[in-house]
Amino acid sequence: MDEDRAEPEVLASVERGLAVLKAFQPGQAAMTLSEVAKASDLDRASARRFLHTLLARDYLRADGQQFRLHPSVLELGNAYLETLRLPRIALPHLRNLSARFNEPVSMAVLDGDQAVHVAHVPSKRLMAANATIGSTTPAHRTALGRALLAGKPDAWLDGYLAAGRAGTPDDQPDAGTLRADIARVRRSGWLTTGSEAGVRSIAAPVHDATCGTIAAIGISSHADRVPESTLVDTVRPALLEAVQQIQQAYPRGENDADRP
Repeated sequence: MDEDRAEPEVLASVERGLAVLKAFQPGQAAMTLSEVAKASDLDRASARRFLHTLLARDYLRADGQQFRLHPSVLELGNAYLETLRLPRIALPHLRNLSARFNEPVSMAVLDGDQAVHVAHVPSKRLMAANATIGSTTPAHRTALGRALLAGKPDAWLDGYLAAGRAGTPDDQPDAGTLRADIARVRRSGWLTTGSEAGVRSIAAPVHDATCGTIAAIGISSHADRVPESTLVDTVRPALLEAVQQIQQAYPRGENDADRP
């Protein structure tokens, strides 16, 4: 990390410790000292000190030369989730949708350009991918994320589309498709998407009393099991009804940590 870029009110040590924790990703659950140092942009000596501090405080555990997250890190996320009223309000409606269609149902909020899952009800059916609370996905990749992006101002979206992104081609949003989907959400209040993994989804934004987008909920299914016509004709009315019920139950005119 470049200390010259540090903000005067930001503690570099805390920033580095968080970088070490964030280095552990779903595809990189166990990491060596060298791997952590590289992922967090630290030298080996600094990475070692942060790792052993987190180990001593039970946020990490060691298996030989590898480090893994300890379940205690859940305390950090759970403290935030416990302050959110919106997922608690939404969960009964998500459960009803999941039970009715036997499909997974999720709620996400927007954090920067990432869709963050804050509630999820799995189904008994096998899915190609299953969301977990706190998991993030680039917003342009999913119906949930695009429903969230539809609530952003056009100037913000212009900057989002103009920003270069490192990574695979999947990390680069197609401007034409994304703008068409956002227009569809703004016009109709919902959209459907498909994916190369064979998953078809439908999602809709959730608004507060000022019509600001505070979240989105969506239902996913294997494309070979549920045709798009079923999503539109059968699932969509139930999804929009759940959105309406959540909006009616959500506290009106109050500031809330649920707001992205």
